[in-house]
Amino acid sequence: MTARVDAALDAVAEERATVRDEYQALGAFDGRVAGIRTVTVPTGPPLVADPQPSGQSLERVRTAYAETVMSAPHYEAEYGDTVAESLAAEFGDGLAAALLGGTALTPELRDAVRGATDAARREREEFFDVLDREADSLTTAADDLAAVETAFEPLESEPVPARRFDDLHDRWSTIRELQGRVDAVGLRRQETIRGHRTHLPGVPTDLCEYLYYDLEASYPVLADVADLGERLNRARDRVERALASTG
Repeated sequence: MTARVDAALDAVAEERATVRDEYQALGAFDGRVAGIRTVTVPTGPPLVADPQPSGQSLERVRTAYAETVMSAPHYEAEYGDTVAESLAAEFGDGLAAALLGGTALTPELRDAVRGATDAARREREEFFDVLDREADSLTTAADDLAAVETAFEPLESEPVPARRFDDLHDRWSTIRELQGRVDAVGLRRQETIRGHRTHLPGVPTDLCEYLYYDLEASYPVLADVADLGERLNRARDRVERALASTG
């Protein structure tokens, strides 16, 4: 496995740990919200004082959010935003506004918060699947390229046979077959990348650019395909020049 793919697999594992922490934090937040007493807003003049002032009930929701979702190990380094900004990013502007400036945690508002939290958790579950497919794709592609590399190394290190047409043609055919295998790896990888773009909830960009933006290559497998393909091209060119000289 190449250094590029190793680094990419590390990035996938790190992202998966981050998503797992967020998934668990959202679950903890939902549990806290479920235990907060709601306030029924009267339609007429209140007959008795509200036993739990509305502002306090909403404050308890915001505190629960800060102590769960915003307390995930990576949160400050990854996002570094305020409660207001985080609520809007996670649940949308409307629900965030209700939690920040509303008058009460009504049963309807609590249901909306819990529904949005459940949707956010399901989004993370879907992203788990995307990351698992990405890791499988990286590993399979690296193994396939390693098999080609193993078959190619003797051909690359040995001198081109001198003016024996059959030997030259056999070597040319072998190199062409290896090139076909490398091309197939590249095509499968491109199909996987296109598939990610249709199964990428909550991520605003291409998965590879999102995961590998700070690595040597944003498309590690395709970079390895290009490198090995270039070596095969050079080897084929040498054989073709030797074949031409036999005529």
